[in-house]
Amino acid sequence: MGTAQPCSKWEKLIELAEKEGNKEKVLEFKEKLVECIVYTAQELIARGRSVDLDYAEELLKYGEDVGKRLGIGELDFHVNLLRNRISEKRERRRPREVESKQ
Repeated sequence: MGTAQPCSKWEKLIELAEKEGNKEKVLEFKEKLVECIVYTAQELIARGRSVDLDYAEELLKYGEDVGKRLGIGELDFHVNLLRNRISEKRERRRPREVESKQ
């Protein structure tokens, strides 16, 4: 997966709705952005491959940045939880990696 964020379309729609003064759409698109980041990261973490975990971390960094920029506090909560899940997955994997090298 590349660095292009699959959820950036929602960010663009939020900016457009803000320009139009459509507060209802801004809220709707912010919810969609949070869902996109959280569900995509959850899928990647569930796959569990190193490349997927790396991409999930990249996506969460994007989520953290866009959350701060757009004032979406809820996103910060989810980002922290998902980062903990990534750390747990990597910790569980380490003993197996060490054993296979011996």
